[in-house]
Amino acid sequence: MRFSTYILRNMLGRRARTTLTVLGLAVGIAAVMVLTGIAWGFERSFQAIYPAKGVDLIVVRAGIGNQLSSNLNVNIGETIRGVSGVLDLAPSLMDTVSFEDANLVAVLASGWVPESILFRGLRILDGRTLKTGDGRVTLLGRVLALNLGKKMGDMLSVAGETFEVVGIFETESLFENGGLIMPIQELQKMMGRGGQVTGFVVAAVNSGDAESLRALGKRIEAKVPGVAALPTREYIAADLQIRLSKSMAWATMAVALVLGSVGMLNTMVMAVFERTGEIGLLRALGWRRSRILALILGEAIGLGLLGVVVGSAFAWIGIRLLLLSPNARGFVDPQLPPSIYGIGLVMGAVLSLLGGLYPAIRAASLEPTEALRHD
Repeated sequence: MRFSTYILRNMLGRRARTTLTVLGLAVGIAAVMVLTGIAWGFERSFQAIYPAKGVDLIVVRAGIGNQLSSNLNVNIGETIRGVSGVLDLAPSLMDTVSFEDANLVAVLASGWVPESILFRGLRILDGRTLKTGDGRVTLLGRVLALNLGKKMGDMLSVAGETFEVVGIFETESLFENGGLIMPIQELQKMMGRGGQVTGFVVAAVNSGDAESLRALGKRIEAKVPGVAALPTREYIAADLQIRLSKSMAWATMAVALVLGSVGMLNTMVMAVFERTGEIGLLRALGWRRSRILALILGEAIGLGLLGVVVGSAFAWIGIRLLLLSPNARGFVDPQLPPSIYGIGLVMGAVLSLLGGLYPAIRAASLEPTEALRHD
């Protein structure tokens, strides 16, 4: 009998225990894959917003963890524009609105100045973009338009105010595709934030030089006290929502590793205990300790690989079930990147080692006479 066949026979010989162990591993691996995929998707979505627009720096109120909680006077934009190294600048106002009839909450509403650099990378699928002089009009992201069942020319109630949908757009960012855009003065009126913005986006003269961008940020902060001017990548990495989602993913991974390794350890210890006599017979027939070690570790690795396969399937199904919610559809990437499946594979290997190494060493250390007397 081939060695791999012997390992498989041992696993299938205790189907109930094998199935429960694999399911336990799969649930933990799937949870880690889904949460890590969502966290990475958030970060990728944020990062996709700015390169296409040629934005190099984000200027917000100093000390805030999220741009939604920032509050700046729109007039400081001219001061920032005059700082050496600033090529272009645009104010931005961000807030969230709800559409209760469509069961949508916390929809991103952006107020932009028509024809500003923020419109770069915006692909109009239907209708037109915003123009100077526009009043109560709005652009809907492709995902939001789908969730609301709206098209170009329809009227839309936003926070009790009526707007005409003049266009449907798409960008590389899931967040923008699930949101809406209107003239900044209209969002200021609607939110009672006249003359206020949540931040400014800055295009720099030396956009490809990281050190130059940091120096420009320092000059802006020196010129306008109370603001933080960060390169886009650093700003995204410091965002509170992204840090929280990453922390949740890491915490879930830690819990999954602890519970999964305990479950694997219990399974393999019981397997070794029940087969002590068999292991003694194999040792008496000439099996080396290393071969016994490889046998038990092979069974643990086989369980871990099955956990990875089933967990990957659970993760794939879980993401698609999550997308059935309209609120998640605009913010969750339906495709898990290959690196996430790599994380699942690494978790399976780690769980196999954590749960299988001690039982394998214990089995290999048994003396033939002692093991045979066990029965």
